Amino acid sequence: MKWLSRVTWLYLTLPFIIFCAGWLRLSIAIPVAAVLLWVVWRLLKQKSSDLSPFPKFQLPFYLLLLTILWVFLSGVGGYAFQNWDHHWRNAVLRDLITDSWPVVYSSPEQGPVKMLVYYLGYWLPSALAGKLLGWKFANFFLFLWTWLGVLLTILHLNLKLRTSLIKTALLLIFFSGADALGVLFFAQEYPTLWPPVQHLEIWAGGLQYSAFTTQLFWVFNQAVPAWLCIVLILELDHSLSGYRSFQITEKIFIWSLCFFFAPLASIGLFPYLLIEWFKGTNFKNPLKDIRFDLLLASVAVVIISYLFFSSNTAAQERGFQSLAVKDFLIFFLLEGGIFWLLLAPGLRRDLRWIVTGFLLILIPFIQLGSGRDFVMRASIAPLFYLMMMTGGILFQNTSSRFLRFTFIVLFLIGALTPLYEINRSVYRTFEYYLLLDDSPPAQPSQEPITHLEQGVAPELEHPGALVSDKIQTLKFMDDKLSKNFIANVRQSLYYRYIAPR
Repeated sequence: MKWLSRVTWLYLTLPFIIFCAGWLRLSIAIPVAAVLLWVVWRLLKQKSSDLSPFPKFQLPFYLLLLTILWVFLSGVGGYAFQNWDHHWRNAVLRDLITDSWPVVYSSPEQGPVKMLVYYLGYWLPSALAGKLLGWKFANFFLFLWTWLGVLLTILHLNLKLRTSLIKTALLLIFFSGADALGVLFFAQEYPTLWPPVQHLEIWAGGLQYSAFTTQLFWVFNQAVPAWLCIVLILELDHSLSGYRSFQITEKIFIWSLCFFFAPLASIGLFPYLLIEWFKGTNFKNPLKDIRFDLLLASVAVVIISYLFFSSNTAAQERGFQSLAVKDFLIFFLLEGGIFWLLLAPGLRRDLRWIVTGFLLILIPFIQLGSGRDFVMRASIAPLFYLMMMTGGILFQNTSSRFLRFTFIVLFLIGALTPLYEINRSVYRTFEYYLLLDDSPPAQPSQEPITHLEQGVAPELEHPGALVSDKIQTLKFMDDKLSKNFIANVRQSLYYRYIAPR
């Protein structure tokens, strides 16, 4: 299974190397890229036995079909219904294709220098393909890129769960909190349980722990690379492959790449990295077997990513927010807390179980930026660990029948959330291809829009159209949400010292 580790390392490092070529001045890009290439080459040369005891398995056709169908229904690539967030993600990809790198919207001699500053690493291979062969090919490449990331995640997760590949895939697709119960007992006018195409995740208002299907269908650019980084850190466990001190430097490198792709998700992953460091470090000789080339590469990725992201001041609003105790307890219990508490008898001594509960309790109280993105993205890592622990109960015959039965019931209730997301995509996609008339679709207005309002019901978005494509470019956007993508970088350290001239 050496191919699995090799493909994964290339998948995670290639976007950052492309970023170096387009967003850094040559005097910085060349040495940084050289270090990354050296590290990748050494990782690719490692024997598979050094990474983990890969079992031999073949990719069954039904797994390929299931993952392709899941990614197809997510809307990635524009072949099925796209949720509202795709308006912005399509605009990012289009600007990356049509504009030079870095994407600068205005650069007067004096005054603001407006630049695209966002977590754009995931799109870079597709954008590069689009520059060569156009918009349609870029979307096709993005679809394949996302499918590959999902497939790699499932294969690596399967090595940890040690069950069938189909069970692993179904766990990732359908694991969720009990949003249906929140809707049934606590939601206001929207969402409701009927029709079964509504967005159940928003039953608690601004608080949301997104199911993995919801993450793929709405924020694939952060979710897919974050999943892959999390499961790699899980897999590089000294208890599996024998003690190796330098595994911790590999984990640090993986975390740095997660920070590049999805910085909010990397915050939620960081405590688990500390646990791995604590477990895998020889404190009598902490520098023994440390891979300094990996450490150097990790520091470079983090510093460059931080300087780039921090040039956007949209996330400068930070602090704690107050929540009513009743509202918080209901949210916590329904969005994973019940799973976590039921796991206590068997895992209460496991630091990862303790950290998972601590994060799921703490994250709702943290405010970062003007929206609630922190709650939804920082929770990706603890939810992934919670899913893995739940899978251990569901798939291993080491627990009591009553506990397994309880977990199965909770899992089936939670599965309604991703089912509703999938149903909405099936309904709108079926309507588009088979029920609408054959008249040509309405063309986007040539007048640039400056504001984009978000509706309450995603199932009613852009009627008669498959894709969310109202924003043809971010250049003219001037609403609150656009500040997450466009920044005045003139005074930033990134623009002054490392941006290309």
